[in-house]
Amino acid sequence: MATTQTWSTRGIAVMWLCFALNMVDGVNVFVLTYVAPALQRAFGVGAPALAVVFSAGLVGMAIGGLAVAPLADRVGRRPVVLFALVLMATAMMASGLATGIVTLALARIFVGIGIGAVLASITALSAGFAPDAMRHVATGVPQAGYPVGATLAGFVVARLLPLHGWQAMFIGAGLVSLLLLPVCWYALPEAPRGSEELGRRETAQVGIAAALGGPRRRNTMLLWLCTINGFMALYFIASWITKLAIQAGLAPTDAIIASAIYNAGAFVGTIALSFLATRWNLRWLMFAMLCGASVLFVVFGAMAMPLAGVLTVCFLIGITLQGGVNCNYPLAATVYSAPVRATGIGWAMGIGRGGALLGPMIGGWAIGLGLPLVAIFGMFCLPMLITGLCALAIREDRP
Repeated sequence: MATTQTWSTRGIAVMWLCFALNMVDGVNVFVLTYVAPALQRAFGVGAPALAVVFSAGLVGMAIGGLAVAPLADRVGRRPVVLFALVLMATAMMASGLATGIVTLALARIFVGIGIGAVLASITALSAGFAPDAMRHVATGVPQAGYPVGATLAGFVVARLLPLHGWQAMFIGAGLVSLLLLPVCWYALPEAPRGSEELGRRETAQVGIAAALGGPRRRNTMLLWLCTINGFMALYFIASWITKLAIQAGLAPTDAIIASAIYNAGAFVGTIALSFLATRWNLRWLMFAMLCGASVLFVVFGAMAMPLAGVLTVCFLIGITLQGGVNCNYPLAATVYSAPVRATGIGWAMGIGRGGALLGPMIGGWAIGLGLPLVAIFGMFCLPMLITGLCALAIREDRP
């Protein structure tokens, strides 16, 4: 079990295994983004119809965070992660067999349930093995796996999609999830025994309402506002960046590369902020990054740029937007103590999926209306600023 002074080799290994798990999440989410134009052609649908598929995955993530993730405080983090991996692998391969928007949306709900459960569980698990001084790193670094998986998937899909079609992309992503299952079965430990047993007792005694309420109520409400508004902007980009890059003048293959470059920036931003937060105030870092992302949104929408300029701005948006929004995970780890951490994080991320659901839908509606890029990007600046301001108002939990 981690102490407040030392970080064991095992704890560091757990953090990087959680990083790998989140890489799989990134693959499973962004494969849909990369193949979105191909899906529109295959099914003969417009952007609003495809937004339903994006939203279905987010509904699943909300279910996973609200209903499945709290089980990790009762039965343990490890079994929840293993269950979620099986669910994701099965549903991703089922996505490759979809015959239309409805069947694809159903499969994506189950993919989302697995992702929502994994995100909360690995954050709580990694935090449980880390010393207090490195908790921001332990909870932030796993989140950086998400854009790495998304970036690698982008380069693979850009090369293989024209050769093998969208079905193979989904099935391949499902096989990646399946390959990680035996690794986690043998290598993923349970959380430190003391905090885990205490967590099961406290969660059983007080229930979810008391775990999130009482002296934690103010922080809980602020954190929910952070996740709702942050995810609204984040999932707008995650869902539509490929199509918006095409609208900005890029060829389809270059647009997929731009999306991958965005995720490379997201990796850099998440890792950098995780370590910077050990020296500087996490809340102010989060606020500064989201202010920067707002400026970059306006630049992307208002300025005509060559390929190099578009790729550079996409990279910087990844650093500031996803780096800033991913601060919600270490921020949540400071709001909730170990006994109810998976419940608190699961509910915060589950509630946040409401914003994640709205983001792609609003984006699809705006694209369908033919609004100019600057208007489409500009409407998402306010949610980012609200996220930063709410983060500044949150105080660390001191039971």
